[in-house]
Amino acid sequence: MAQSGAKVAALARRMAGRKKGEATQLQIEVTTEEEWEKLLQKEGLVVIDVYSGWCGPCVGMLGNLKKLKLEIGGELLHMATARADEIETLARFRNKSEPTWMFVAGGQMVNLMFGANAPRLCRMILDELAKETAVLNGEGERMTIPFNELTPEEKIRKEEEERRRLEAQAAEEEATAAKLNALRLLSLARRDVDPLHLVLLPPHVVTAGPETGAWFELTTALTEAGALILEEHQVELEPETASAALELGAEGSEARREWSIALQSGPCVALLLGTLLETTEQGVTLAELLKELIGPPTPLEAPPESLSHKYRDGDHIPGLWAPSEPEKRTSAVALLFPELQEADGGAAPVEVAVALFEAERQQEILSGLQGVAEKILAVALRQVGGHEETVLLGAENAEGRLMGERLVVAMRTDGEERAEAFELLTPLYVSPDPVMGVRDFQLLFPATDKKDDEETDAEEAKDKQEPLVEE
Repeated sequence: MAQSGAKVAALARRMAGRKKGEATQLQIEVTTEEEWEKLLQKEGLVVIDVYSGWCGPCVGMLGNLKKLKLEIGGELLHMATARADEIETLARFRNKSEPTWMFVAGGQMVNLMFGANAPRLCRMILDELAKETAVLNGEGERMTIPFNELTPEEKIRKEEEERRRLEAQAAEEEATAAKLNALRLLSLARRDVDPLHLVLLPPHVVTAGPETGAWFELTTALTEAGALILEEHQVELEPETASAALELGAEGSEARREWSIALQSGPCVALLLGTLLETTEQGVTLAELLKELIGPPTPLEAPPESLSHKYRDGDHIPGLWAPSEPEKRTSAVALLFPELQEADGGAAPVEVAVALFEAERQQEILSGLQGVAEKILAVALRQVGGHEETVLLGAENAEGRLMGERLVVAMRTDGEERAEAFELLTPLYVSPDPVMGVRDFQLLFPATDKKDDEETDAEEAKDKQEPLVEE
C-alpha cells in the first residue's frame, strides 16, 4: 500500500508540472444509460456522486473534490455525478437523501460510501486510487462488487432499517390496539359522565398539517394530559347541515354563511377523544381540559389565548371546534361518527361478571385484560360505599374490604359462570354467577338518568333495614 501511495504521489507531482493552459475536466455529469456505459469505460478510478432528481448532487462536498482533483491531477482519477432516476443499475439508490459515493474501476464497483464526511471520502479516494494504480501496473488484483449486490455497509444499513421498521410497525400496532381497546371500553361504559368527546379541525387547520398550529398544540396537550385520540378521520360535511349542527351562528347570519363557505374549501378532520379513567393525569375531566384549551365555539367569544381564537380564520371560523354542552356533543358525535354505536344506558348485558380491584393496580389490571378486550363492557374508578358492599357480599357477609376507591370492570361471560380472566387477576370481588353479574352491573354502572332515583331507593332501603338481596 505504501509503495502504491508513493506512485500516486509521484503521479501527482508529475501532473502538477503541466502547462497552465492545459484543460482539466473536473466533473462528468451522467443522466442517461448511454452516458453511464461510457463512464464505466474510463480507465482508472471513477468517483461517482449518486443522487436522485428531487434531492440533487451533494453540492457541499464539491469544493473538497475539486481541490483533491487539482492536487492529484492525472488521468487516472475521474469525478462524476450520476442521476439514479434514469439509470437502472442505480435503481436502489433512488429516493435517497443521504449522499452516496460509488467507486468504480475496470467497469465494476469496488467500494461504496454514504454520508458527507469529507476527510473520510478523501482518504477512501486516495486508498482506492492507490489500489487501482497498482492493478494497472500489474502489482495488484482488483476486488470488485457486482452492481446488483449490496455492499457490507449497505447490508448493515438494510438490517438496521428493517429493525427500525419492525419496531415502528410494532409500536403502531400496539398503539392501534390500545386505542381500539379503549374505544371498546369507553363506547359501552355507563358512567356518571359521558366518556366520549370530539374535536373538529376546520379545513384551514387541516391544510396546515398536524405538525404545526392548532392541530399540533391540541395533540401535544392531549398527550401530556394522558387523553387518548380514539379515532381520527377526514370528513366531508354538507355545509347547511353542518353549520346548523355545529353551533356556528344563527340561520341567515354572517357567521353561518362564512362557516358554510369554509366547509366547501376542503375536508375537515374529526377526532374522537376519551380517557380510560374519568379524569386526566392532571385530575381534570376531559370536558374541562377541552373547554380550557379550545374555548367557546364562537371564536370572537373565546379568550385570546384559546385555540379557537388564536387560530381562527377571520372573525367567524374557529381554529378548533368542540361542542359546548353534553347534548350538543351527542348530536355532533352522531353527525361526525355515524358508525359509532354506543350501548343504551338503560340496558345491561344478559350475561356479565363484575370485578373489583385495588385502585392502585389499575395499570396492571388493564394490561392483564388486553387479551380479552373484546369482552370488556365497562371500566371505571368508583368510590364503593357501605351500601354497595352490603349488596355485593350480602347483608350477613359484608366485611368492609370492598369499601373505598376501587377499579371496577365489567365483562361479558359468554356462558361462563364466572369470568376466568378475572380469577387469574385475583380480584377483591367477582360476581358469583351471570344473574348476580347483571345486578352488580346495574349497581356499579347505573344509567345517568336513573342515578338520583337509585340513590334515593338505596337510602330508603338501608334506613328500613330491609334485606336487599334474596337469600
